[in-house]
Amino acid sequence: MFDCACVRRAGACCTLDSPVRNNDQGTLVGNDSRTAERLLDRLRWRVVLVCVVAQNCAMGLAFGSFGPLLASTEQHFGVPRAAAATGMSMITLAIGGLSPFLGGMQQRVSVRTGMALGALLSAIGYWGLAFTGSFHVALAMFGLIGVGVCLTAILGPLILVSRWFESKRGKVLGIVNLPILLFLTPYIVAETLPRYGRCVLLSAMGTICAALVAVLMLLVEHPPASARAADVAAAQGEEAAPIMKRPAFWLLSLGIGIVAGAGTGFVVHIVPFGVSRQMSLQSASALLSVYAGAGVGGTALFGWICDRIGPPAALVVSTFCQALLWWSFLYVDGTALYVLAALLGICVVPLVTLHGAAISQMFDTASVSRAMGYSYSIKLPFIFGFAPALGLMFDRFGHYDVPFLITAALLAVAGLFFYVMLLTLHRRKSSLAVVAAS
Repeated sequence: MFDCACVRRAGACCTLDSPVRNNDQGTLVGNDSRTAERLLDRLRWRVVLVCVVAQNCAMGLAFGSFGPLLASTEQHFGVPRAAAATGMSMITLAIGGLSPFLGGMQQRVSVRTGMALGALLSAIGYWGLAFTGSFHVALAMFGLIGVGVCLTAILGPLILVSRWFESKRGKVLGIVNLPILLFLTPYIVAETLPRYGRCVLLSAMGTICAALVAVLMLLVEHPPASARAADVAAAQGEEAAPIMKRPAFWLLSLGIGIVAGAGTGFVVHIVPFGVSRQMSLQSASALLSVYAGAGVGGTALFGWICDRIGPPAALVVSTFCQALLWWSFLYVDGTALYVLAALLGICVVPLVTLHGAAISQMFDTASVSRAMGYSYSIKLPFIFGFAPALGLMFDRFGHYDVPFLITAALLAVAGLFFYVMLLTLHRRKSSLAVVAAS
């Protein structure tokens, strides 16, 4: 197992006094440098691998299992479907509402500690859901799971990628946020729930999250070169006021809010929309599966695009494509709907990657967690309000034409926000370059 000390020793070997000729010494220095770089690369990708596991266990299990377990949750607690569905609202509320506090906390404690705490809270949440008979306690358990998702799947990996990768962050975040378990968990739950029951499945998910703590101990928090400056950098992180005064931050957060809200609206309403277009319930449900499956490839694709053109420009491309796709849903039928659902999944599912890459570009490493926390809190009303608003418009007009057209228009507005943000960041970069040159 390699650690930072190994890298430091490898890099320090060239400083030892030894009676070697200049050519031999140059060869030795070159070999030691290459050895140190190889060890550093192994440490980087070990961090990435742990983050992939953490993100999938925390977020993939939480969001992938909720829908398939909804009917059993309803039966277990004896509550109506609408009440059972509020568990997801509690998860979302915990992520968005507590993210400013959790982001600030991550600046004061080690990332490894924060992610391990999140994994333990998720484990307690799943175990509580498995054994409690009180729905009010269950809602609190869903909240704990939401806190776990925020710490272990969102804030922690973003901070680590920002520390370890100066370039190609979009590609790395795309790898970290691959929704593998989010895609697989619904199928696993559907196969195992009838055989083993709800209690066993939730207990198993809790055990997986508890075991994740041991995996998180493999994390190396800082690259060797920055380890000694870590405490100083943490102390220099931006406070709330400077973050909230940045116009680009607000343009990003509001645009992300619209995109996230529209994505939530799609997940809630695409099956009823398909049924309204004379599709069977099974065929309409397949639209959602195609959307989620295509998102796995879309996450990797937009991670690559981020590194090619930058996160703000990637958000512009993604959002205007989404606006066009929502508009197109009203003019096609049959197989074409599956194509549009897949294309929309490619654009929407990578949102966590695009959001994180934009934040890490906009803020220094010490401020990333706090900025991400505040940005998540700003998008929270959009996530809560978008799907109900689409439902109200459907009830008012009796069809999905107006809701989908308004969603397309709002996404176009979000695309304009991202474009203005791109120009704002470019002007700021140019002005800083002028100041540095003078």
